[in-house]
Amino acid sequence: MKKLNIAYIATESVPFAKVGGLADVVGALAKNIKKISPDSNVSIFLPFYKSVKEFIAANNISMKLLKNFELKIADKIQKAEIFEIFYENISCYFINQPSYFDRDGIYIDINTGSDYSDSLERFTFFSRAVLETFKNLDYVPDIIQVNDWQTSLIPVFLKTEPSYIDFFKNTKSILLIHNLSYQGIFSVDQYNVTGLDWKHFNKDELEFYGYLNLLKGGIVYSDCIITVSETYAREIQTVEYGNGLEDILQKKNNEKRLFGIVNGVDYEEWDPSKDVYLKNKYNTNYDLDSLENKTRIKMLFLSENGINKPDLSKPVISIISRLVDQKGFDIIFQVIEDIVNMDVYFVALGTGKREYELKLREIKEKYPSNVITFTEFNVPLSHYIEAASDIFILPSRFEPCGLNQLYSLRYGTIPVARKTGGLADTLKHNENAFLFEKYSPEEFLETLRKAVNIYRNDKEKWLKMVEKGMKERWDWQKSAKKYFDIYLNLVEK
Repeated sequence: MKKLNIAYIATESVPFAKVGGLADVVGALAKNIKKISPDSNVSIFLPFYKSVKEFIAANNISMKLLKNFELKIADKIQKAEIFEIFYENISCYFINQPSYFDRDGIYIDINTGSDYSDSLERFTFFSRAVLETFKNLDYVPDIIQVNDWQTSLIPVFLKTEPSYIDFFKNTKSILLIHNLSYQGIFSVDQYNVTGLDWKHFNKDELEFYGYLNLLKGGIVYSDCIITVSETYAREIQTVEYGNGLEDILQKKNNEKRLFGIVNGVDYEEWDPSKDVYLKNKYNTNYDLDSLENKTRIKMLFLSENGINKPDLSKPVISIISRLVDQKGFDIIFQVIEDIVNMDVYFVALGTGKREYELKLREIKEKYPSNVITFTEFNVPLSHYIEAASDIFILPSRFEPCGLNQLYSLRYGTIPVARKTGGLADTLKHNENAFLFEKYSPEEFLETLRKAVNIYRNDKEKWLKMVEKGMKERWDWQKSAKKYFDIYLNLVEK
């Protein structure tokens, strides 16, 4: 297999810094590309956040200062330090500038609950520093893969800045879009922060209804766009899902430069037969031949969370999610009392909109013997809930890929989901899930009622669905192979 130099540029990656699914994808994809092509040089570039420093210190990882240099950002001269570690066969580079990255939050100021006011400056600095690092190390990647709006200026710089055009003339850039609704839109007053010539501020490049749009720039200038499921790649070319960028995405698709690849699952972490969180907490694991252990976990979980003498004939319906409209919480809360009154247990874990956090607490207070809620981010707890649940709900307005439905399948928990994006690509109605099409509280509730009815009255069908889901494999090797084929194609062109 051809040897490539591949660099992943991101603002989060497991295990160093994580806010959402982006971190899982970057870490897992890099690791699996290295497995597919051991001779390739695979590297990850991240900002040197406080959480990264803590992880490196806690794990006694040796680190090397490679370079330092200065960059002009707007009217400031900022120093960049480049640190390197070697972790799980991957070269990881961290861009240090404490004034930008040595903070408690990654994107959000924890004191205000809002985006940092200098977000454009921070990520412009990071993007430029990454490219300067390549030049300083005299290292030319074959592929630079950037992620979402925060790193979307990199493809723009590669094709517009004379100092980069020659050095990177053989480098191909790929933009991986995890969620098109986050675009990095800023006031035109901040355009000078990018350092780009004003001639690029036009409707065909970075201008968007009078604003600066970084994701749009990345789409225009990347050699190829990938998004995290095939259905989502089609959906974002429509007015309904395109968020104003559908025209340029259609153009990329017509040029055969837009692809969809479903994310994989890390079965080292998400497998009930060897789940360390279940083992440590309940001294129990399970697989298809020991589903009685899943029932045992359900009983223990309910008991320890305030349900006296749990009735195991009642299904546990759960959701683990950011509490935002995208995930369907506006329709969930319209029918939440109907759900609880089906004589079920309802479990929710997540943080997000204050209004939704308060509603979850209210419903818990009103129905203490049926409802368990946690407004926090808690990895072990997400594993306990998956294992203790019978039904997992995903009534998403849109869903680029979704991983929770894949975790649920593996854990013998049946998804009830809207047929959109990655949910449509991974779930089959009446086979491994129950799906509904229209984004409405009525259709969601009706589908959930069907699922509860089959759980109660048709055990044979239910077990058949559980078995089908548990036997499926959505591992990263399959997805990584598709990515690598695209890389080879681009390089050969």
